[in-house]
Amino acid sequence: MKKFAMLIALAVVAVGCVLGADAQLDVPEGVSLAIAPLATQKAVFLNSLKEEYEKIDTWLANAEDLSAFVVDGQTIKFPEGGADPAVYKNRTTDVDSVEPTETVYSEDLDVYDSQNYKIRNIYLHALPFDKVQFYTRKSADSIVKKEIADAAYAFAPLQAGTKSIVMATTGDAADGFKMLTLADVLTLARQADRMQMPEGNRNLVLPSDWWWDLVNNNEILKGQLKYQQNTGVIDPKIVNYYGINIHKSLGDKLGLGYDTNTSKKAAQGAAITGTVCPAALFFCGQEVYRAGGQFEMFYKDKSVNTDGRAYEFGFQHRFKAGHQMSNDRYCGLLYKAKVS
Repeated sequence: MKKFAMLIALAVVAVGCVLGADAQLDVPEGVSLAIAPLATQKAVFLNSLKEEYEKIDTWLANAEDLSAFVVDGQTIKFPEGGADPAVYKNRTTDVDSVEPTETVYSEDLDVYDSQNYKIRNIYLHALPFDKVQFYTRKSADSIVKKEIADAAYAFAPLQAGTKSIVMATTGDAADGFKMLTLADVLTLARQADRMQMPEGNRNLVLPSDWWWDLVNNNEILKGQLKYQQNTGVIDPKIVNYYGINIHKSLGDKLGLGYDTNTSKKAAQGAAITGTVCPAALFFCGQEVYRAGGQFEMFYKDKSVNTDGRAYEFGFQHRFKAGHQMSNDRYCGLLYKAKVS
């Protein structure tokens, strides 16, 4: 009994040391402390948030990372190059010159705030830090999902154009819509070639139910899963067909829809009803960007929270995704056609 009491006393002292620590420490790049007290503990959880955030592997990793162009963790500045030069054949006179004009874009990163967690002291039957760690991971996951949905909507074209593709699925009927087929993916690849879209990083992002329907109905794609890294575990996320990486998105929805009445992309998150059909995303990774800025943690310790008697904390991340070129070039939207 005495030994047990001594262990409890040591644990209390250890917790007090962690909560009261105010040592100087190296704060990692891209991390900002919102308030000064308890800096050691906050830096630990900010590091944890950043690690959890970065290890979530998604299709967004195929977009060009322009985080290096972010100024002060808040604003991104990047250039769009000038037009291609004309090329002359067998010219016998002087070759003229063209002076390229670059366009420099400057945009503030969007701010993503996770809802605060409140962990009341009355429900803490053990040291609270595992709980904080657990909810830190959930915050990172929620922030990533929201940023992915916004990136998908930003990458998708508003409508069909000279450098953007909009096409309908043509497969068998399922739940009132036509399924996506390998023939549709081949048509997409051919249209991308006709529009001279860049090769090497073409990506088709499908809601998970689309992805499973496509893969399970095709031995070519299903067979690719057997030849993934031989670790004994199949982790299906991506297959490839005619140079297009076909990704399974996080969750069953991308928040994309296409309105066949207006022939335009529907509002983000619009209900799939009436003339609005569910849609998927196609993009060339070289032509879009993602940029991450500051991580911040907002934290109130239970020792100073006299009203709530609780730990309260939340996280904030600055992020932006979009096209590097104007006019939504080199991208596409595939929608499930309704069965008439």
